[in-house]
Amino acid sequence: MSAVREETIGPEEMRKRLYQTFKNRGVLDTLKAQLRNQLIHELQHPALKGDVAPRALPSEPDSVVVTASNSLVADHLLKAGYEYTLSVFYPESGMSKDKVFSTRDLLQLLKISPRSSLYKSLVSCLVILYIY
Repeated sequence: MSAVREETIGPEEMRKRLYQTFKNRGVLDTLKAQLRNQLIHELQHPALKGDVAPRALPSEPDSVVVTASNSLVADHLLKAGYEYTLSVFYPESGMSKDKVFSTRDLLQLLKISPRSSLYKSLVSCLVILYIY
């Protein structure tokens, strides 16, 4: 019968190995994003205790400019592959996938005519970006 020798490591070494493993696999970034999202949610919507009345969150009218700006940011995050940042950005900004303006919507808001060479140039550049 052969003896199997097990390596014994201390708690500090175990912590370092786990940290490095989580970091290498992207688990650490995922956990940070989820924790950040939950913290923001808890700060915005604190749990009710007893008879304390809920605070009304300041409401800001949804302006076209704000929605357009948020759409540009969401589009950038999506194209850059920042999925976790986007998952935090949507609830924080009050946006959702179905509220994001398309590029053509944004060009229309800027009053760029679909018949203009600028419009055609911008749309063709976007088609090339989507292909690659």
